[in-house]
Amino acid sequence: MKTEPARSISNSSAAVLAIDLGSTRLKGAWVQADGRMGQVLATDSPVRIPRQTPEGVWQAVCHLLFRLLQHPEAPSSILALSLTGLTRTHVFLDRNGQAADQLVLWDDPYGESCAAQVAAAYGVSDTLRFGAFHPLARLLQWTQDQAHAPRAMLELKDWLNFRLTGELATDAVVYGRLWSDTVAVPQILERLGMAATVIPSPRAADTLLGQVRAAPAAGLAALTGVPVTVSSFDTWCATLGMGAIHEGGLYDISGTSEAMGAFHAQPRHPRGAVCLRWTRDLWHIGGPCQTGLGTLAWFARGFLDTDDPAATLAAARQSTASEPPLCLPYISGERMPWWDASLSASFHGVRESHTRCDFARAVVEGLALAHRLALDEIGLRTSDATIHMGGGGCSLPDWCQMRADAFARPILVDENPESALAGAALAATVALGYHPTLTAAQHAVRQRSRSILPDPARSRYLEGRLAGFSSLLHKTLSA
Repeated sequence: MKTEPARSISNSSAAVLAIDLGSTRLKGAWVQADGRMGQVLATDSPVRIPRQTPEGVWQAVCHLLFRLLQHPEAPSSILALSLTGLTRTHVFLDRNGQAADQLVLWDDPYGESCAAQVAAAYGVSDTLRFGAFHPLARLLQWTQDQAHAPRAMLELKDWLNFRLTGELATDAVVYGRLWSDTVAVPQILERLGMAATVIPSPRAADTLLGQVRAAPAAGLAALTGVPVTVSSFDTWCATLGMGAIHEGGLYDISGTSEAMGAFHAQPRHPRGAVCLRWTRDLWHIGGPCQTGLGTLAWFARGFLDTDDPAATLAAARQSTASEPPLCLPYISGERMPWWDASLSASFHGVRESHTRCDFARAVVEGLALAHRLALDEIGLRTSDATIHMGGGGCSLPDWCQMRADAFARPILVDENPESALAGAALAATVALGYHPTLTAAQHAVRQRSRSILPDPARSRYLEGRLAGFSSLLHKTLSA
């Protein structure tokens, strides 16, 4: 079979239009086929609005697309449109293909009461990972609440792709959350009383879904006929954009919430981790945490009169306590590795001498310890691999150093702060044939990263704190 040569990537008058719908910000940029990114346009994420509807999100995305089309950097030729964004955010469709309800967001424990039913459909008794945040638990809960099943349940990104192209599909990485090595997904759905089509068929992230339909919205006529990439959620795109997808690769994506994982040639199933086929050759072991920079912002709002995570880090630097409080930082439950929506935040070992800055330090250390313990729990910190770090947290030096110290591993910080946008664009270049594989796409982009080494003394200090943190957490989990 003859292999087609890769297309030229030297045309600067053509670019991919990439969109990243995050939990805090909605961002977009023009990205050339060689990975060079133009100015990033951003606005508040529409999902921050309480009881937001899918239609409200659509309007916000269309407005950003219009701004990008009008921007001075807009190219004369649009290679493709590629969307990414937050995952475990679901849209239910009615029989006419319209959104039938408000969004179910990533942090909503909706479906928690259906854990036992979903686990039984998989033929297992352990309900861990099958309750709150599991797609089928949400699907079953919605069906019970409405007394009928939806036509389909889609991730928000896939619903936006549907609005653009008219094509119903689930990206294959997300579909892998439903995977079982003993029972097929259609059979699981049948056991739950659902039609197999309620979860649209999977499509690979680095393929084309279809083309933008005529006049998708006012002011967007220029997008008519533009190819749309299947793409995948922000974590997948970010690992691609930072060049972390390789055998033994270990990553930490630091945003409103944290995502951590590693890549292996064979599937592994440590308890509490998500095992997904990430590419045709590699499996991802890891998952999303509920905690992250959003937790720092929570402390800043409550105690520092701002919602800037950097303010919490600055306050923590002022702490002079020889032994600050220990903080369990779970303000909205936790996903990997505990999958417990009922976990809450708490401070322990509080003394009269402790100040607001000491509490800020406790939160910062608590997050680092929580994520270190998560890696230990699922066996990902046993290798000596450098950790690729991406996301908004890369712009906060104290946060990066704290993670290097807590993980006791070098941190390789991605200098591109928008690795998810870069990855979404790279997926499009593979789909269009500019790169033959995702691996080639990563090699083609010059990865300029800086290494942050752990401070041995700080690593020893945090290692000593870890035992107390772990003991408190497990007492809470067993209560």
